[in-house]
Amino acid sequence: MKALVKFGPGVEGMAVRDIPEPIPAENELKVKILAGGICGTDVHIMKDEYSYNAPVVMGHEYVGIVDEVGSDVKDFKKGDYIVSLTAAKTCGHCRYCSSGMLMLCSERLSIGSGMNGAFAEYMTIPANLAFKVPKEVKNKEDLAICEPLACVVRGVIERSTVKAGDIVLVSGPGAIGLLTVQLAKIQGAYVIASGTPLDKSRLELALELGADRIATSPEELKGIIEELDPDGVDVAFECAGAAASAKQCVLSLRKQGIYSQVGLFGKEISINMDEFLFKELQITNNFASERTSWETALRLVKNGQVDLGSIISARVPLENWQEGFDIFMSKKGYKVVLVP
Repeated sequence: MKALVKFGPGVEGMAVRDIPEPIPAENELKVKILAGGICGTDVHIMKDEYSYNAPVVMGHEYVGIVDEVGSDVKDFKKGDYIVSLTAAKTCGHCRYCSSGMLMLCSERLSIGSGMNGAFAEYMTIPANLAFKVPKEVKNKEDLAICEPLACVVRGVIERSTVKAGDIVLVSGPGAIGLLTVQLAKIQGAYVIASGTPLDKSRLELALELGADRIATSPEELKGIIEELDPDGVDVAFECAGAAASAKQCVLSLRKQGIYSQVGLFGKEISINMDEFLFKELQITNNFASERTSWETALRLVKNGQVDLGSIISARVPLENWQEGFDIFMSKKGYKVVLVP
C-alpha cells in the first residue's frame, strides 16, 4: 500500500513508499483511510522539531471506514465510519492512564509519530479508542479534521472557562483558531479574531463562522478592545503558535483574565512572566485531547453546531503530499487533507 513515511531528517527524509498492509490484532480495527488532515505537528515532525520514531507513517488526523475487525472486537463491523483517539499505545497503569488521561502517559505512542499513522491507504487502531461517526453527518470526509476539533474542545470547554458575555480574543485564524472561534461562540462569548494582513481571507471566514470583530494589526486590535472594554478581554486563546501572538494575548487581557495556549510553538519563546504576575493572569493549556473531548466534539458535529467543511480548503492526493504541505505552510488555504 502507499504511505507517507518519515524515515530521516528534514523534508528529504519523507517520501511516499510502498509498504505492507497492516494486519489487525485481536483487539484492533483495520481502517481504510478516506482522508487525513495535515496538522502543524506534522510540519514540526517534518522539520524534526517534534519527536518521532523513524521510520514511521505520518498523520494523526483522519476519518476512515472499518475494513476488517480483530477476533475480539464486538462493537464495530466492516463498513462503519470511524475516527479515533491518537494515543494508540500507553502503559495502562500510571496515574494518568488510570484516570483516562492517555495523552499524558509517559510511555504513550501516538499514531503518526510513535506508531504508523493515517497518511496511508490503511492503518490499524485499537478498537477501544475508536468512535463511530454519527449517521447524521452527510459529508463524512469532513471528519478528517475531527481530531483538531476535539483538541479545541479540550482547550476551550474542558480546560478554560468561557462564560456567556465574556469578551474573547482568538489570536491566529488558522484551522485551530477558526474552530476556537466557533466553540467560543457556542459558549456565549463576544469573539474578536486577530491576525496579520496576510490572514485577510482567513479572518473573513472567521466572521462567517461567528466572530463578532476582526483585527489585522495590534493597533486595530487595541482600538477594538478599548471600545468594548478598556480593562481588556476576559479570555485570550493563543492559536498561532507564534511569540508575537502570545505577547499580544497577554497585553490584551484584563487583570485576572485567562491566557490559554492552544497552538504549538515548536520551540522555546521569550515571554515576560512578570506580566502574568502583575495582572494575576490564569494560565491554561491543553495537550491534544482526551476521550471526553471526542465525545463532545462528535455531539457538536451530529447536532450541526460546528462547521468543519468550510475549514477544509484543499484536498490533495497522497502522492502530491509536498503540494499539500506547501499549501498548508504558505497559508494559501485553511485546512488541507491528503486523500490516499
